[in-house]
Amino acid sequence: MSFLLSQSNIKIAILSDPHLSSEKKYHLKQWEMALDKAKNLEPDVYLVAGDLSEKGTLEESSIFKQSIDSLGKPCLFVPGNHDIGNKRLTGASGEISSSSVELYRKNFGADFFSKTIDGYHFICLNSQLFGSGLLAEKEQEFFLKNELRKDLPKLLLMHTPLYMNELEEPGGGYWNIEPEYRGEIVSLLKDKKIVAAISGHLHRLIVNYADILYISAPPLSFGLPEFNTGLSFLCLDINNNHVHLVQHQVSSLFN
Repeated sequence: MSFLLSQSNIKIAILSDPHLSSEKKYHLKQWEMALDKAKNLEPDVYLVAGDLSEKGTLEESSIFKQSIDSLGKPCLFVPGNHDIGNKRLTGASGEISSSSVELYRKNFGADFFSKTIDGYHFICLNSQLFGSGLLAEKEQEFFLKNELRKDLPKLLLMHTPLYMNELEEPGGGYWNIEPEYRGEIVSLLKDKKIVAAISGHLHRLIVNYADILYISAPPLSFGLPEFNTGLSFLCLDINNNHVHLVQHQVSSLFN
């Protein structure tokens, strides 16, 4: 990295895709196991990279909120496609809409926001808005530009990754941000003291570096069969201008 990090050290627990619901009780148990294990590491902040719930209902939001009540440290979370709708591609049902954004805000809270902790600025984004054409997309763009002006080392948190394997990969599918909007975002991030861009969604761990550290966190609900390496969360330790990333396994209760 071409800039000095904050003089403060910080330990960050990164969790993703718990898919909590009253029907899939083993998801909640796996999530609780992960939180217990993460607590023992004594992180300064918890990040949850979306798909907090299965369907984004009020009941599921209550389950999620109750689960993080006792952490004792800040817990920042963003919406995933299961919480707020899939990215806009074809106009099919299940894609993000003004009503789904309003419902998320009612049930979970803000879908994009920022918070400074121990000298690091966390910018939390609603990745499903990119390319949506909704008014909230413009609002988030204005917000992001303002937040990036702050002269602090920054970490971005979103659900859908900007890319999976390479910056120039095609879009048109479920797994990444569309290239047109990806390019705009990458341009905005250039020379803005970005420590890492953190996402989930892929249900596997991917770490890339292209001027910025890109981390797609593994899941805590289920791994997709073709690349299932087990359920886990990450601990990102920033210390003395070094970044150290460790993966911590969690047992699957699904048979």
